[in-house]
Amino acid sequence: MDKLLFSNYKPESFCREFVEIKGNSMQLAMYMSLVLGFKPLMDDWIPVKKLAEFRKACHKYKIYMREDVVFDHRKKNEIKSNVLGKDCLTTTCAQGLPFKEGAGGFLHIFLSKDKNILKKGVWYPLVIKNRVIFQPRIDNLKYGYVLGYPDCCVKFFSKFNNWKKYSFLYEAYKNTRNKPSFLCNPFLKATSFSYIFHMPCSYSCKNTISLVNNLRKEIKKKEPYFVALTDSYLKSVFLVFYEDKSYCFDGDLKDDLLRYRTAYYTFPGKTKDIYGKNLKKADSLKLESRKLILYHRNKVNEIIDVPMNSTAPEFPFLIKFS
Repeated sequence: MDKLLFSNYKPESFCREFVEIKGNSMQLAMYMSLVLGFKPLMDDWIPVKKLAEFRKACHKYKIYMREDVVFDHRKKNEIKSNVLGKDCLTTTCAQGLPFKEGAGGFLHIFLSKDKNILKKGVWYPLVIKNRVIFQPRIDNLKYGYVLGYPDCCVKFFSKFNNWKKYSFLYEAYKNTRNKPSFLCNPFLKATSFSYIFHMPCSYSCKNTISLVNNLRKEIKKKEPYFVALTDSYLKSVFLVFYEDKSYCFDGDLKDDLLRYRTAYYTFPGKTKDIYGKNLKKADSLKLESRKLILYHRNKVNEIIDVPMNSTAPEFPFLIKFS
């Protein structure tokens, strides 16, 4: 494993335009999936100043686009404490402005090869004066199907996607009956190398495996090197704490002992990398319930008691994908 995992990846040809225009390769496999006809709808953020170029690329690949709102991250975005419904929001926060040609910031867009499906894109919760206005619940429940996610995963997500009550990824781990498949690995979706952007109902979900296996075969025909890299990264060992707090290892897991050469935080740029320095001082680890035992040259280097976290419960686990 190398630093390429966290750098922008440019395909040889297929969907290369999107990477060059956006300036990053986030959701690269999702663009490929959309173009190849596997994904009915997706959304993304693009620089407003790149809109004309992006429209040209969409035309080339016969993709329709619907503009939503402009997210302006240049201004300080904070939700005041007196806003009703604030506690039910996730961590993403930005000032949304009406779309206008030539504006600054990032434009939220919906993409599809079917004009009718574009109408089904879901808007974000809005803060109007001192109250959060949420989307109709039925729209949220149906949205997973519009995005092309497997039925079982949509239903599982609607049951366990409660950040205050559950650790969703841990619930999926408990629901995994067979060997975890790298085709069901969602932990690198913050990088360029992930075949899925949804949270599977298990890490051996048959419907996800079937969907991704077919997608992977078609991408391989056009970008074999991208598939080879993605496969290799997704087959790594992962230490998972929460949805935006996990580590990827260049190492081997055997009999509950993980011996590794390097540990990578899977969300570059995030501030929750609280164990990175500890992991760098060790070369192997064990996870016993909530105790993270770190070793260096076969000697215990440090024992960390992982806190539950009062705002969002954490249940750490190690997982190796095959």
